[in-house]
Amino acid sequence: MKCQKAPKKLNRLSFLLIASLTCFSTAFVGNAIAGPLPEKILWGNPTCDVSTTEILRKHELRKSALVINSSNSQAQYQAIIQKHKSDLQACRDRLAPKTQATWIRLYPNDAKSGVLEDVFDKVANRGYNQVFIEVFYDGRVLLPVADNPTPWRSVMEEAVKAREVPADYDLWKKAIAIGKERGIKVYGWSFTMNFGYGYSEIKGRSAVLALNGNGENSIANTNFDRNLVSNGRAFYEDAYEADHLFVDPYSAIAKADLTSAVKALMQRQPDGMVFDYVRYPTNSTAALIDNVKQLWIHGQSSRSALLSSIDDKNVRELMALYLKTGDLTADDVVQTEKKLTETVKVKPTSIKNLRETAAIAESLLWNIATNHAYQGVINFVTAISAPFKQNNMAIGTVFFPNGNLNEAGKFEARMQPWDRFPTYMERHPMTYALCNDGKCVADQVSEVVRQSSPETLVCPVLAGTWGQGFDGHPSFEKQMQAIRATEPKINCFSHFVYAWMEPESDRLRKFGKATGLESATIPN
Repeated sequence: MKCQKAPKKLNRLSFLLIASLTCFSTAFVGNAIAGPLPEKILWGNPTCDVSTTEILRKHELRKSALVINSSNSQAQYQAIIQKHKSDLQACRDRLAPKTQATWIRLYPNDAKSGVLEDVFDKVANRGYNQVFIEVFYDGRVLLPVADNPTPWRSVMEEAVKAREVPADYDLWKKAIAIGKERGIKVYGWSFTMNFGYGYSEIKGRSAVLALNGNGENSIANTNFDRNLVSNGRAFYEDAYEADHLFVDPYSAIAKADLTSAVKALMQRQPDGMVFDYVRYPTNSTAALIDNVKQLWIHGQSSRSALLSSIDDKNVRELMALYLKTGDLTADDVVQTEKKLTETVKVKPTSIKNLRETAAIAESLLWNIATNHAYQGVINFVTAISAPFKQNNMAIGTVFFPNGNLNEAGKFEARMQPWDRFPTYMERHPMTYALCNDGKCVADQVSEVVRQSSPETLVCPVLAGTWGQGFDGHPSFEKQMQAIRATEPKINCFSHFVYAWMEPESDRLRKFGKATGLESATIPN
């Protein structure tokens, strides 16, 4: 998922300015990146939403509880929260979809009393019973500064330095509690193989990065000013695909680092975790790749694991040469055969058609290399999500449906084998196709269903907003109707993103100006 443009200059400790520089994820829609937020908030026709009268009543009770802070006002607010919780659960049990979720980024401003409550009230008012909250993204982690056992900086670091919150303040834990109080399941939303620019600055981590056949990491050719993004400031810069730092999935250090974050985030007892960027970098042209040097398997750990997996000495020697040169010639086959037979002092094999043999050998090596790349992704997400599985907590993956594309031996550069992920992992495909009636979105969902086990939950991620088309996407109503017409068993949807449904709420929180006393959003 993408990030919108943010100002290029970072002011140090101001809580307001820190928040204003934070960019929010926007949808990566084929070649289109969603632009400005919608000009108008439309309520549309969501199921299980709260009536205008009840929304206003709850809003006034929250304001009263916040301003007066009496036990009576608090009790009345809690009572209506519990009523809406029961109503939401009963409605979702009765009407489709059973699960309706949205995606949210939290800001330091959310630490202010009443602000996060307002956000979750708005979510519940629209009939949502699940949220995905970003907990590890762009090289930051949503853990308290005083309790952060990971290599990454806390999202709250600058706010703590500005004395806006104490070092032990736990925004992630607070969000989980507020969500559960309203009957809303709270999942973490974590980047996976994308570790963020700041990771490149950590001593001893250079060997952990994914490398291509030219020995380059994924940010080797970016144009950003290193002075602007050093010392954790990359978190506030434009995080476009070319600027993302990907790691070698075969690196034990990378697995240990992210697992430490996953364990710490899990300790707050969310309802589950979904993993994004479970893949390699894409390329700028979007062209399929067909050369081993284009694969991100040339890091020390990945290369060693690949060669160690090949038992046959001849094939292993050819693979080492293939990785180095990017192709295989007839002479390579001859010289490798000659070298190995001289070593073991046996008569060389007679090869009748060298050119054909070389072509067959190269095809074999390409298949081995691409399967190795795929397996690295699968092994990595399985390893780092293991703490959740061991505790019987929900796990999901977020992916683009075409990320596993393979045509005539050519592969999508992201090499995202979502169709091979374990069946116990939920699948959250970002079905962002653009068409007026939503049929193209339904087609993407159908393809994911076709490639998934019946026991695996498929929960499409839809881009847009309610009651209106936005940035080329039809309304949520149209998209869900089109999907259920072709895949009636789909009973889980998520909507990207809260900021597009509640742009004013997101803007105020981002700029550090939200108070929790803003006007309620009501059906129009």
